[in-house]
Amino acid sequence: MTEAFEQAAQTRIKAIARTPEETRRALAQHLTPPEVATLAVSLFSDTNEDITCLDLGGGTGILSVALIERYGKQVRRMDTIEMDPILAKIYDEEVRGLTDGKTVLGDALLMDAGNGTRYDRIILNPPYKKMASNDPRQAVLPAHSANLYSAFMMRGIQQLADGGEMVAIVPRSWTNGDYFTSFRHYALSTCSLDALHVYGSRDEVFADTNVLQETMLVRLSKRPQAGTIRVSESAVKDEEPTVEEYETKDLIVGNNLVVRIVPEETTALVGTVESVGLCPSTGKVVDFRSRNYITREKPSERPSVPLVYVGNFPHGQLEHPLSFGKGQWFCLDDDWATRQICQPGAYVLVKRFSAKEERRRVVAYPLVVDAPVALENHSSFLHQGRPRKVVPLRSANLAYGLSLWLNSTFIDEWFRGVSGSTQVNAGDIKKMPCPSLDELEHLGKEWVVGMTQEAIDNECEIFL
Repeated sequence: MTEAFEQAAQTRIKAIARTPEETRRALAQHLTPPEVATLAVSLFSDTNEDITCLDLGGGTGILSVALIERYGKQVRRMDTIEMDPILAKIYDEEVRGLTDGKTVLGDALLMDAGNGTRYDRIILNPPYKKMASNDPRQAVLPAHSANLYSAFMMRGIQQLADGGEMVAIVPRSWTNGDYFTSFRHYALSTCSLDALHVYGSRDEVFADTNVLQETMLVRLSKRPQAGTIRVSESAVKDEEPTVEEYETKDLIVGNNLVVRIVPEETTALVGTVESVGLCPSTGKVVDFRSRNYITREKPSERPSVPLVYVGNFPHGQLEHPLSFGKGQWFCLDDDWATRQICQPGAYVLVKRFSAKEERRRVVAYPLVVDAPVALENHSSFLHQGRPRKVVPLRSANLAYGLSLWLNSTFIDEWFRGVSGSTQVNAGDIKKMPCPSLDELEHLGKEWVVGMTQEAIDNECEIFL
């Protein structure tokens, strides 16, 4: 590290220590670690020209200092917009002795630091926070934004010069899912996606600011899409990355422009969970909103049904009731409660949330019941109806076979390739590759309780 960069790193640590966590949370501040800053600026390409630069949400200035060190005297101007007046003052102290530029105090989604200037290099580590549909700032964006970070990225793209490049430190959630479809269509029709860097550790990159996002670095440039995309990965923030180059058509796929991290493996499958006639829905009972309906013991004077959590499958099949701190019975006290239940039959539950450290992202359980049940909201479930009309699967073997398929290593790796999230939602399940229902029923005949991962993969190999 140079003296200026070492000072910027130390200033970051001091700023974190003296800023109340409540303030950082309110402003969604997560100041960039030096290792991440260094890697982020390394994604920019070399140039022989002088350049104008913008840091959207400058913080303590560590990204700007890293960018200045990357290009030296070629940086003709380094502008920033920062909402926090304390950080804006710190930024000026760190950066203004290194190069000229303007610091604007205000909202980066509404302000223009350069009075119409188009920048050759833009860098940002934006806030990660949901953005409401009725947020008035949506009106200044070229597409709807589900989160502040994608809004910042769009503002950056708007301010790029032709041929200019932007590097953003953001969650991976923009790469797939319906919420970010509008953003992907705007960004990928306006810019070339040139490079991605993903971190293997969810909780290390911003560990000292308590951020548990699955973080990536993204480089976009204001030009037609390149034919290849560079993908690098490191397990932790200071590890030497591994690098691969993939054809763009293998990473940007489908009408929704899902961005994969690795190409999808070639299989004989042409169907998806949705196209073969299966419907994933989210468990209907939100336990903390339904406390008055939930009891730990089966009530003698109130009609009730079993309330099923993913915790009721400790060995891969339903065990109910169980004692693990959750009420096991859902009382049918009124018409609303009655509408929450699923009728007897076969279903497959899919765990919606997992910890980063868990071995699997996609975890499925067969649920075959001869009486009505209620399903808790931390799981999704598959049936053969429609979103508003649940119809059980046509057979128990279909439930067993579908569980095997969804628990295969192939599906887990497929999901990791399109999503950095530890949350598996119904929309994600719809798009998963899937054999036909007849094939799944045949596969279900091989299901037994407690199958090893190797045994599951051996049974599913026929479809790959």
